[in-house]
Amino acid sequence: MTIRLIELAVRLLRPFTTSAGSVDERRTVLVGRGEDGLTGWGEAAPYPGVTTDTVDGVWASLTGETDALTPSAAAALDQADADLAARQAGQPLWGTMGGVGRPLLSSLSVGFDEDPIERLEATGAGAVKLKIQPGNDVRRVQLVRDALPDIVVGVDANGSYTWDGREALLELDRFDVAYVEQPFPADDLGSHAGLREEVLADVVLDESIDSTPAAIAAIEAGAADVLIVKPGRIGLAASRTIHDLALAAGLRIKASGLLETAVGRAHTLAVATLPGAVYSDIADDGWFLEASTGQPRPTVANGWITVSDAPGIGVDPDLDALAPYVVQEASVTPPGARGPG
Repeated sequence: MTIRLIELAVRLLRPFTTSAGSVDERRTVLVGRGEDGLTGWGEAAPYPGVTTDTVDGVWASLTGETDALTPSAAAALDQADADLAARQAGQPLWGTMGGVGRPLLSSLSVGFDEDPIERLEATGAGAVKLKIQPGNDVRRVQLVRDALPDIVVGVDANGSYTWDGREALLELDRFDVAYVEQPFPADDLGSHAGLREEVLADVVLDESIDSTPAAIAAIEAGAADVLIVKPGRIGLAASRTIHDLALAAGLRIKASGLLETAVGRAHTLAVATLPGAVYSDIADDGWFLEASTGQPRPTVANGWITVSDAPGIGVDPDLDALAPYVVQEASVTPPGARGPG
């Protein structure tokens, strides 16, 4: 058995800017594991400021140039294995994970360089996650709420606030904000716990949840109402473990991605079907990327995405559409089968 690696560099339709910086291209590695005429797909999608590894490191670890797998590489292999197993069983991945095949509310994440109202009207998303930072927060939310009074609104600060500068976060309750995501730095669990006592919105942790031990620490600190699970960062097995830990503690999870292609997004969708999942960051890749990256594309109607009953993740990479964006390809022996040296 070999695994197929395809490194991609796909331009975004427009730069995506947060308090942590701006990106205008997504470099990722598709990982395909084939057996018995079927291929399971995963995606390694390191994101600057969110993951600790890089695409170059992912490629080196998957091709055996380095000894240890990077976190994103390990997550992608985990995804590919799970997708392949589900396809072999003739079941949707979400079904093998214990999810529920219900329609999911689509959500558009809007950076600082974009007009959120224009983008929402163009996409038809059912919810929006607005990037905020000190000095660019309350008015931004108010404009969206005034224009679209019924839409679900969440905000994401990417850790840009301090406890003493939280006043604007408290004001957001006036606009029926559903959640405040990662208001404080990742290691400041105490401030997140304190904010839970002061706001009506759910406090959501993202950057703080980069592993199962980190999730346990957040739960024990009482730092969140919702834990974000990124299968592209931690893999599907850990995603399910964190979901179960959160549910046992009376919390919920939010499935989120890393601006991946259709493959990574399909894995996020599977996690979003779990019974303890709320909100989610489920969106069509065509809302962000200049190429259609997978087939079939998701069905979005009235803001809701239909969950496919097809085996596995229900989508395959559109290799013809992606051809102009391929950086390099390789077929390699799976890491676990290489042996010593």
